[in-house]
Amino acid sequence: MADEFSDDFVAALVAATADREPVPGSSGIVGLGIGKKVRATVEIVDGRVVGPTEEESVTQFLFTGKQVEAWLAGEFNLSQAYMRGDFKPVGHTGPMTAALEIFDDPTVVSALT
Repeated sequence: MADEFSDDFVAALVAATADREPVPGSSGIVGLGIGKKVRATVEIVDGRVVGPTEEESVTQFLFTGKQVEAWLAGEFNLSQAYMRGDFKPVGHTGPMTAALEIFDDPTVVSALT
């Protein structure tokens, strides 16, 4: 699990979202991590991850190790888990919604594995 949220993972996320239809206004800074530690911070612009950023995240997606594995296997829908209370991102709603829309896209998830 050491590669989750590495520079290579972020590059794969950027590549996986590059050809998506733009979603104007679906933007924000999102931290990705496991446990309590953010391992990568990405910038989302108009529904696409445009790269890593040094800016402080306003929303954080902190997974358990099992959640990351299930998500990358396509077995864990983040929006559904969030609505059930099984996944608890924290922070501002706008970036959270933008990230959920991207991270629940099966095409994006399959490109990350």
